[in-house]
Amino acid sequence: MESSEFWDPKYYGQKLKTPYEYVLSLARATADQGSSLNIPLLKGTLDQLSMPLYDCRTPKGYANTQAAWLNPDAILRRVSFATAIARGTGPQRIPVNVTSLQESLGSRFSTQTQTVIEESPAPLRAALILGSPEMMYR
Repeated sequence: MESSEFWDPKYYGQKLKTPYEYVLSLARATADQGSSLNIPLLKGTLDQLSMPLYDCRTPKGYANTQAAWLNPDAILRRVSFATAIARGTGPQRIPVNVTSLQESLGSRFSTQTQTVIEESPAPLRAALILGSPEMMYR
């Protein structure tokens, strides 16, 4: 906590979430939608994202670097998971209320992301929020 880099705003939001962090952040962001979580689906998603729960193959644990998790296949799977949640086929099993989602996440999105979301058809907005770059990074 003494490091100047720790407090430097330019590093905020620059670390790619691991699959575990991403899946849980989407589950938490949509938790107020009023239904219980589909735990097997969350576990299956982690398996598909190459981060099976409690099943790391090496004693070092899972990598905590962007290089380990940022590739086209992983991003496509993340966006597919975000779309499933938004449509109601995700862990909550009901479509996401976009207004509620926007209220809970606040103004964490860049101007460009906000513009894309606002200019998109209403049925796509929740998926765009959940699959946005701002949701991929912490």
